[in-house]
Amino acid sequence: MNTDSPGPDSLRFELVVPAEVREGTAVPIVLRLTNTREEPLELHLLGRTIAFDITVARADGRLVWRRLEGAAIHGILQIKLLAPGETLELRDVWRQRDSAGRPVGPGTYNVQGALPTEARAPLRTAVVRIRVVKPD
Repeated sequence: MNTDSPGPDSLRFELVVPAEVREGTAVPIVLRLTNTREEPLELHLLGRTIAFDITVARADGRLVWRRLEGAAIHGILQIKLLAPGETLELRDVWRQRDSAGRPVGPGTYNVQGALPTEARAPLRTAVVRIRVVKPD
């Protein structure tokens, strides 16, 4: 069993969201963490239930919504073993509301996922853009 900290060559961490959604509809968000090694990979993750964050920002960078805003993450360390090629999926939904619960309007938004680990900095996905359009 490998207990080394996962490096960039060990994992593929990606965010999956639709490219375009209608205003007011729920946006499914999937974070996928895949072991790209040829041997098992031990991950040290935080929370009783695996903690993960999602941020949504306007195209100008202003933060609109953060999944973990105001949440307490339990200091419990979870050890997860990913087999070679195995993928861990974490799912949530953005309801097109800001952190105060107000609906957001049409526009382009930048979405990013983060996975806190025992390391100082969380693992982060690339930023993915999503367009919210007015219904026909």
